[in-house]
Amino acid sequence: MAGISAALPLIVDQTDGVFRLTKTIKAALVQDLKMIILTNPGEKMMDPNFGVGLKRFLFEQGGPQVYGEINSAIQQQASRYLPQINILNIKFNQSSLDDMDADEMTDSGIVSITVEFSIKPTTKVSSLVIPI
Repeated sequence: MAGISAALPLIVDQTDGVFRLTKTIKAALVQDLKMIILTNPGEKMMDPNFGVGLKRFLFEQGGPQVYGEINSAIQQQASRYLPQINILNIKFNQSSLDDMDADEMTDSGIVSITVEFSIKPTTKVSSLVIPI
């Protein structure tokens, strides 16, 4: 069966040829959005402005200012490199201390980012969740 692009991480798959392929436009766009969010600026050759660089925020104190910077960076990068999607909402979900026991307190800074988007011209909402 034909595919759109190689699925990441690369996995040998004789069904699709050499590597497993993404089969739908939605799967390819989700993969592209994830790559934009996880790529550090300057990491992509010939395009030093590509990428949000989520890892840069790894040891930052979470809060409205940091979440605002990440939100802004995702919005800007998506509008520049993925104009075929509309970013509808970006949520930051932090695990609550009430749900943890004493051993889990060291991991209390766990945050996940949920990016809700639609593919133009449709209005169907899709989402990408990235744990940090």
